[in-house]
Amino acid sequence: MVVVRRFPSSVRALASAALALGVAGGAVTPAAAVERPGGTDVGGAGRPVPVVYDSDLDFDDAATLLYLCQADKRGLIDLRAVTVVNNGVGTPGRSLTHARTILADCGLPDVPVADGSPEWVNEPPPEARELFEQVLSGALGDADVPDVPGPTSAADLIAATVRASRTPVTVLATGPLSNVSAALDRMGPRTLRDRLGRVVVMGGAFDVGGNLFGSTTAGFDNTQEVNMWIDPPAADHVFATVPRARVSIVGLDATNHVPITPAFVDRLAAGAATYEARTVHAIVTQPGMPELIGQGVMFWWDALAAVSLVTGEGVGYRVRPVDVVLEGPSSGRTVDVPGGTPQHVGTTADGELFEELFREGLNGTAADDQMARLAR
Repeated sequence: MVVVRRFPSSVRALASAALALGVAGGAVTPAAAVERPGGTDVGGAGRPVPVVYDSDLDFDDAATLLYLCQADKRGLIDLRAVTVVNNGVGTPGRSLTHARTILADCGLPDVPVADGSPEWVNEPPPEARELFEQVLSGALGDADVPDVPGPTSAADLIAATVRASRTPVTVLATGPLSNVSAALDRMGPRTLRDRLGRVVVMGGAFDVGGNLFGSTTAGFDNTQEVNMWIDPPAADHVFATVPRARVSIVGLDATNHVPITPAFVDRLAAGAATYEARTVHAIVTQPGMPELIGQGVMFWWDALAAVSLVTGEGVGYRVRPVDVVLEGPSSGRTVDVPGGTPQHVGTTADGELFEELFREGLNGTAADDQMARLAR
């Protein structure tokens, strides 16, 4: 269990480290015109697209899962599986418990879950794990729920779900790419070609600075985004292995345009009509979170990737040749190089549109509009 008496110091440590490093990766500027990626997820014959969600289940991953639950219930996606990496900012064991809590309370207890992943290459800051575990246990009310291992590994569940689907499965990954990388090796060339749709990734930083923070980041140059930094070889493997231009990378270039603001938190509270919306509000108002939000260092990193997947809107993409630095002070940096694999890279985002789509999606009030967008 988390040691509660250390909790305030974790908040101060994260806030000071984030501000010192410039966690936003640069000032937030007005977004340019947003262009859609090449290809939109469709399930075929009017069916919702099958989705597997893989994350490290910290605070914004939990908010993203809540958004995806509402999208599933509204028929915008078909949430086939939820998997968790154990080498990210979420807490091993607890992250899987939180996923089960959210799915059960959303009315989706039968969605399969699993966790796994190898050890990190670069260790995430333990103070972040401490803080976000306290936040999620408080918001979800599951601090006393015992952690029960899943029946299979996350990589096996991802691969099996993709193989079993009659229509291509989209994988949304908002943590280190360790599970997705291992799952690709289990699929085989035919499954990769015919059964895997898009892989939508929250990670990377191309034309902006990184967002490293905390006690384990000494010696790195902060050109990296955290998810890519934790397991650079996994990210490199995913970008190079998934067929060309079928990865959509929502990195800091886009997420810098979607800060979590007190004004948005207030609007979310005023119109919270569903369990999903109320619980996201509970997450971002737990002790410690308002202080970090007020410092301007918290963003809707993962939720932006999910909104882009579900609605086809909010993020502007262009194809760029992608590679990942594997060693040295820039380990985990995503780069645009001539020899890289062409993939869709999010270059900007529309912050106001995102807030509208995210809030409406959590409340289930924009399903008809979103279905029309997907059909276009």
